[in-house]
Amino acid sequence: MSQENTYEAERAARIAANKARMAELGVLNASQKIAATAAAHAASEHKRRRVMSPPKARKPKIDAPRRVSRRARGEAPPELTDAELARELYEPTYNEETYSSAQVAALGTCETPWTLFVDGCDEHGRRVYDQVNAQCCHQCRQKTKGMRTKCETCGMMRGVYCGDCLMMRQGENILEVNARGADWKCPSCRDICNCSFCRTRRGWPPTGAMYREALAAGFESVAHYLILSNQEDKQAREVALKVAEVKAKEYAIKQEAEAASRPPKSPGDKRPHWLKEKVYAE
Repeated sequence: MSQENTYEAERAARIAANKARMAELGVLNASQKIAATAAAHAASEHKRRRVMSPPKARKPKIDAPRRVSRRARGEAPPELTDAELARELYEPTYNEETYSSAQVAALGTCETPWTLFVDGCDEHGRRVYDQVNAQCCHQCRQKTKGMRTKCETCGMMRGVYCGDCLMMRQGENILEVNARGADWKCPSCRDICNCSFCRTRRGWPPTGAMYREALAAGFESVAHYLILSNQEDKQAREVALKVAEVKAKEYAIKQEAEAASRPPKSPGDKRPHWLKEKVYAE
């Protein structure tokens, strides 16, 4: 007898012995009874549910009309009443922006120019943010490294400006301002601050990024542009606008010459500042 036949014979013998043992213990009969009882219970439960729950009534089908626009149906648009035609869309209203002679006299000046995007910036001209040690600028509200002003008159955070904001928005050099010490008053104390908070408090709209527009119009800063072109004295306003017109022409010629000699920007430099990677102090 081969080895495979011997194995098969032993396996068959074990199976027969196990079945005989299960028959003696009554396991087979018990499993059959359990299966029969479960089937009978399931059948009775199904029958009970069918008797207790009536068949669901079908909802009547409603032929609702299709919603089609007047244009698709070929109908003319509805005629509006005079009151509906006179109605205007909501637009925010602002107060009239005028400046007194005292505010004109409070405008700042500088004897030496201030180089932008150097102080508080890295070698690529990117602003370096420092959330721990830096002070928040009242104008741009950014915690960047670099010099800050301090107003001895109010002694508040509204007197803290960074060098770039002080030059672009007020036309002042932070080095000269800090050298004056207690003699210098912040733009808020002089009542000429043009940040979004101060302008909103007066009922005026925020200006946004307006420095290039001010330079193109022939003014030294945003404050000079706003105050001199909206001062109450009409004669002084006309004189200021004539002087600014001459400066605007000179600025346009200078910009054309610089643009012709400037190398083209790379695609990464053309991205807006909010898409560029921020630099943080270590």
